[in-house]
Amino acid sequence: MNRKIPTVLAAVSIAVCTTAFVRAQDAQLEKTLMANERAINESVLKGDTAGFKQHVDTTGWAIDSMMGRMPVAEFVKGLPAMSKDMKMASWDISDPKMLQVDANTVVLTHKWTGTGTYQGQPVPSPAWASTVWTKRSGKWTAVFHQESLASPQPVK
Repeated sequence: MNRKIPTVLAAVSIAVCTTAFVRAQDAQLEKTLMANERAINESVLKGDTAGFKQHVDTTGWAIDSMMGRMPVAEFVKGLPAMSKDMKMASWDISDPKMLQVDANTVVLTHKWTGTGTYQGQPVPSPAWASTVWTKRSGKWTAVFHQESLASPQPVK
């Protein structure tokens, strides 16, 4: 009986260490992908197509309330003109949640908030966003992005 105690303690220790290691990896991956999301937002605001393409697969798709559904390649073509029509006072992304589908695919959701205008109209805010990231040749690349305007919460 006494011999089983060290074996059980060793198994529990390994499980705890493995769980802590996986959580640390998840936290680092979430941090990396959120930094990528921020870089994409900055690229859009600056009209920086090269910076945008560093993080986004141009064969991918995107959906949002202003543009509808469109291939990323079309979005990239209009990016310089769009950025000239966009005047942002501030923006932020927060509340990330990550769902790892497999070793090479992650869905990252977050809340986007901002104040500014696009073509003289207020930019809708806040919005909930999700991006599907895939790892190719060791690099995380966005292949699909979707945004939905946050509805006001019902009054209780």
